[in-house]
Amino acid sequence: MFSRLHTYVMQQPCAQEDHYPLKVAEQQTDQGSITFGYLRTNSYQMDGCGGRTDAHDLLSLFWACVLRANGAASTRLVDEAGFVPIPGEIYARWLIFDQVGDLSDPNPPKAKILAHTAFAFHALDDVVGWGDIMYPQARWTNGAKELVDALNSSGSFTDFDDMAGIRECPDWYYAKSLANGITVAILPPARAAAFRVALAAYDPVCVSGRSRVSIVGSGLKNAVAHRTISSGLRLLRSIEPESSLPWKGAGSAPLDKAIALIPLESHCVFVGMQSIVAIAADCGIRSFETERTKFLVRRSAENAVFSVDYAFEWTERIDGGRFEDLVYALLEREKGVAWVRQAGPTRERDGGRDFIARWLISSGHGLDGSASNGIPEPAILKSIVVQVKAHQPSVGKAKVVDIRDTIERHDAEGYFLVAFPQPANSLVEHLVALARRGTWTDWWDRAQIESRLRLNLDLLARFSDLVVQKEREI
Repeated sequence: MFSRLHTYVMQQPCAQEDHYPLKVAEQQTDQGSITFGYLRTNSYQMDGCGGRTDAHDLLSLFWACVLRANGAASTRLVDEAGFVPIPGEIYARWLIFDQVGDLSDPNPPKAKILAHTAFAFHALDDVVGWGDIMYPQARWTNGAKELVDALNSSGSFTDFDDMAGIRECPDWYYAKSLANGITVAILPPARAAAFRVALAAYDPVCVSGRSRVSIVGSGLKNAVAHRTISSGLRLLRSIEPESSLPWKGAGSAPLDKAIALIPLESHCVFVGMQSIVAIAADCGIRSFETERTKFLVRRSAENAVFSVDYAFEWTERIDGGRFEDLVYALLEREKGVAWVRQAGPTRERDGGRDFIARWLISSGHGLDGSASNGIPEPAILKSIVVQVKAHQPSVGKAKVVDIRDTIERHDAEGYFLVAFPQPANSLVEHLVALARRGTWTDWWDRAQIESRLRLNLDLLARFSDLVVQKEREI
């Protein structure tokens, strides 16, 4: 569904126009271009609540939720303090897009985010009424005592009177727990219903682990701690009775008659009948990868216990297309890979397909999050171009040409080679030399492919025409 929506969004006449106060910009860095969002209203439109903190808080949350629902981006929200810092004031808010959806078109990230921001602006018009926001209509009244009392009596936190009140135009009751990073709002029924409609594309699937619920929705991946969900539901229930909307789990869609959960990189947002609760928590791709690593470790241990000692036997003639499909399947399950997609034409000029993987890698030279001098290195998401080569007895340097041109063609940040059965020494030396000159490179050979197959034995049924497991002779 989200790919069809994306096509529609990109075709709209205003797709590449700015929509105040939702600003999308791009900055060039040594690591390439970074697309980000920025939200700040003006005092002539509204005032109060520590300099319009409520507006910056809620409007950015609404915007980020629509981007997440549509598969455009999973966002980290970063507050900007004012010139004269006031405790809890949000002078403006930055939106950092830690995950940008693939969305199946060649446009750069800024064009995609800009188009989906335009869509979000119009989808949220029935929620906030952009054209009506003007001082003094958009007045702020301190207080909201009933809301604050209900939240403080929930037993979770007791500081919701730090910043609370009632905003007129847009219409909401607002309360914030500064110390705990919790935002609560109550909207009029029609505006709350319109917000759910704006999120209609979100259709998640989830699985529950010991500590987190892992969620995949609209092509993006998040994981939310059980304790975060418990806190959010308890707060929402303090202002909305259970009879209003039930909790049916993180897999509920916004148009279901149930509480909806929208995960962002930095927040978990709960959408009730009229209420919205947002809790600042790590709910992004790194939490998802932590859960996936635990799953892979469990499965590896199970394989070690329940499988006999075996080797792999490959077909004498490797079908290139099928082998690429196998590599694609392994990459989808590889630690740190947020997503992998085919890039460019079905067959490249060298006879194969290129893939682009969004990979969480260390700032060092390996994909395994290795440490330097015993000190863990920070990990960041990078776009890596992946090429797959199968050639007996080894893949030579002549089979892999123009690596830097390939990286530039796909606007990637590194190069990863899968060479079966192995890369020739000349090719290894070439990849190492590129890395020394600042081009990120890494590779798999047959041994590393087989080590990953041992962790993913279910794939053997799909690729039995390529490889089968064979019990070792003792």
